Amino acid sequence: MSLDARLVKENRERLVVRVREFALEVYIEKTTPELMAFSTFELLYLLKMIRKERNDMYSQMNTFYKAGLKGETDEFKAYEKITGKDYIYFTKKLFVVENIIRTRFGYVPSRITEIYLVKYLENIKNDKKGPMMIRTERQKR
Repeated sequence: MSLDARLVKENRERLVVRVREFALEVYIEKTTPELMAFSTFELLYLLKMIRKERNDMYSQMNTFYKAGLKGETDEFKAYEKITGKDYIYFTKKLFVVENIIRTRFGYVPSRITEIYLVKYLENIKNDKKGPMMIRTERQKR
């Protein structure tokens, strides 16, 4: 069995969980291997952003489609096509991020709210911090 040296701890140390409490919108453009290196919190935050962007692209695409039906020019159809490409891009990114989260959690949260993200951070901050010890003798009182 091979282990990553960063995961091997000595002297009763616990693993340190790296958490950046934000994710920037430009992170969406990262490659899959780069996204896999992000913390789970960052991925959840990104997933929330990607879902919103994808939803916005769908709404715009639908609006341009309806305008194109009523319009006399092909300009709306061109905009519909552009937003359609963006919708596909965000859908692909959504699938990538969801699959990474699925491998970590075993599921993908259906809704990611600010409250969900705050609770997630609180759970990380309130996690066990003491040394890992196996007691071999009873404690005297």
